[in-house]
Amino acid sequence: MKPTLRKAAIAVLSSALLFGCAAGNRIPATQFTSYEDFQAGPEGGVDLVWARVGLRSEERLKRKLAKYDAVVIDRIYVLTNEDNPLSDEQIEELTDYMSVKLKEKIAPFKRIVDKPEANTLRLSIAISNVETPNPILAVTSSLLPVGLGISTISKIATGEHTNVGSATVELLVSDANDDRPLFAAIDREVGNKDLSTMIDSLDDAKDAINWWVNRLGRTMEAILPFSSK
Repeated sequence: MKPTLRKAAIAVLSSALLFGCAAGNRIPATQFTSYEDFQAGPEGGVDLVWARVGLRSEERLKRKLAKYDAVVIDRIYVLTNEDNPLSDEQIEELTDYMSVKLKEKIAPFKRIVDKPEANTLRLSIAISNVETPNPILAVTSSLLPVGLGISTISKIATGEHTNVGSATVELLVSDANDDRPLFAAIDREVGNKDLSTMIDSLDDAKDAINWWVNRLGRTMEAILPFSSK
């Protein structure tokens, strides 16, 4: 993949943060608290994976996930500092595009639904180049406002230091009815990821989204059973 596209990948996603939770409740902090809680991901997939106690063998995790027949994708937050060059319109276009591509990648494995049903997984994405000692999903999930759909854009100003040397993409999959985390994945990219240099054009950014979603897809192939439909 071209360097421009890799830069754009994190640019778009680079400000995305987290999803809401069902019934207006706040999500409890997840059961991982540092990157050390994760293990290496599958070859060609994301860098790190985590599963809750009792689901840490591939066989057990697959059995658990097979009980779910649908996936709900919740709100995407945009985490940004004051120097973020993206307009609200650009952010909305790119996050909508990411939503579409995620749904295309997930569809072979599970049905996509707008609201949780009896056996539904909740998919959460957090992408940021804000330096933090812990995974973003672990430290922010109990702090952010919740409730709106994925098409809603929310800019969240941060005074934290922006680490221009790396960017992190995180995925958390939980039970949509009780918000209990099942597994998580983290992809960390290293390089010049300053927000002011990430986006060369929306086309490049969209190409980069395709690149990251494909990496996510290879991870899902390793742990999610295909849909029977």
